[in-house]
Amino acid sequence: MKDLGALRDFLGVEVACSFEGDYLDDPEKYRCLVARLIYLSFTRPDLAYAVHILSQFMHAPRVDHWDAALRIVRYLKGNPGQGILLLASFNLSLSGWCDSDWASCPLTCRSLTGWIVFLGSSPISWKPKKQHIVSRSSVEVEYRSMAAATL
Repeated sequence: MKDLGALRDFLGVEVACSFEGDYLDDPEKYRCLVARLIYLSFTRPDLAYAVHILSQFMHAPRVDHWDAALRIVRYLKGNPGQGILLLASFNLSLSGWCDSDWASCPLTCRSLTGWIVFLGSSPISWKPKKQHIVSRSSVEVEYRSMAAATL
């Protein structure tokens, strides 16, 4: 094998690489902030998806990721008291909901799955997650979502 350097053309197609946005000078601040948001999302399910997306860029955060994390902080500051309210009710029925979005990740074409479990009218567990494989149909995605919710 021989290293020919950076890729310039492949099968007659010119290849141009560009990186959108600048990397942060101090990524440790970003990692610390996102870690705190992950902890906070245990009581704020409305943050779960946005924090899930931000946590994918912990290894090499860019300035636009930092701006998005600060936007979440501004949202939190503007909406205090929006956390989970656990009611003291006698209804101890367990119910769950799940949903999925087929091939919604623009980077990997993987599907997103989310589920939530209620005890009475109070949420006790939830999780948004990108599926491990690329599914061939929306039915397969829904089946995987239901399987994830029942585990």
